This record gives sequence, C-alpha cells and structure tokens, in this order.
Amino acid sequence: MKKILFCLFIVTSFVKVNAQQPGGTIFLKDASGLDVRTQSATIENTNYLFHPEYLKANLYTKAGKLSGEFKYKLLLQFNRLFYQDPNGSDMEVVSPIYKVEFEMPNGSTTVFEKGFDPIDDLNQNNFYQVLSDGKLRLLMDTKFQTETKQVYGTGAVTTTDKLINFYAAQGTKLVKITKEDQVLALMSDKTAEVNAFIKKERTKFRKQADLEKLFNYYNQLNK
Repeated sequence: MKKILFCLFIVTSFVKVNAQQPGGTIFLKDASGLDVRTQSATIENTNYLFHPEYLKANLYTKAGKLSGEFKYKLLLQFNRLFYQDPNGSDMEVVSPIYKVEFEMPNGSTTVFEKGFDPIDDLNQNNFYQVLSDGKLRLLMDTKFQTETKQVYGTGAVTTTDKLINFYAAQGTKLVKITKEDQVLALMSDKTAEVNAFIKKERTKFRKQADLEKLFNYYNQLNK
C-alpha cells in the first residue's frame, strides 16, 4: 500500500513542475483559465517604447480579459509587449494579445489594438493606438527612424524621429488619412453636420487633436 501511495505522489509532483516550464515562473491567465505564454527577453532599444516606464495595464485575448497584476511596456517599432517579473527581469508576452489598455500616470487610459487588415507595410500584428472609438475609429501608428551622422567637431550624432500616420477603421478595414476628402467620404452619412463642424473648428487634417475632435463628434452623432 505504501508503494502505491509513493508512486501517486511522484506523478502529482511531476505535473506541477511541468506546468511551470513554458513561459518562465509567472503565468497570466485568459478568461478560459489557459496560461498565457511568456519568455525571458531583452528590450533592445528603449527609444522605440510607447512609454519609458512599466505601466499598469489590462490585457485582452480573443477569449477575454486576462487576470494578473503586472506592469507592461510596449515596444512600438516591433509590436513587442513586455512585463517585469518580481525579480526585476524583463519578460515578453508571446501569446496572442490583441488589445492593451494602459493606465497612464495622469489617470487617463491609452488603448492599443491589433488585428486590422494589412495596409502600407503594416500587417495584422501591428499595434495601433485607438484615438477615437465608435462607428468610425481613429487609429494612430507610431514608428521610429534612427539616423547616425558624422558632425564636424562633434563626432557621430544619433537622432531618432517619430513617424506618425493616422488611419480610419471600419471594422478591420483601414483607410490612411492624408487629405480631407477621404474623411468626408467615410462620414458621408452626416455630411451637413460634419462640414459645419469642420468649418466652425477650422479642422486641420494632419493634426492629431483636430482629428480626435472630429471623429469624436461624428461618433457622437451615430450613437
């Protein structure tokens, strides 16, 4: 009898240890209770981060919101999501996350989402910042261009510039916003109201704040 009990103990212990192997020492759980895989990783270029510090955030898979109290960093250039384990090590979330809601230091929330149709050189894995939500969504893509130049008397000087583009989303379909006519065509069901708003607000279609106001107004009209 003692031998049988001993064998059962060994099997139970093995299952516990084996469950901890994929993804390191910490697991996040999705809505169905499945483990979200992670791996040890290094953040290679902090200039490409959405925010330099780890921030509290809600993460979502297609199954729903994840459980777990962690802080995260998003590397926008390569769409990589990191969190910090209790030992201070950087870990990368490698399971499919489609939405991240960051809690900003000022109390606001910044949302990033992926899963949109490919456009330009961006694929479905690209994280877009959601600037306006509703019938017609306003998205922003941020990438970076780093250049090193030799400057006389100074040596090598490296600069990093942000490359920002705006997109309108209907479902998963995207339209890149480069001129007024494109936006007006997308908002054609409220042409009179939108034209009046643009005239009153003197909307500039390459300015983030102006686009946010316009899309928020249009989405309010469609509630």
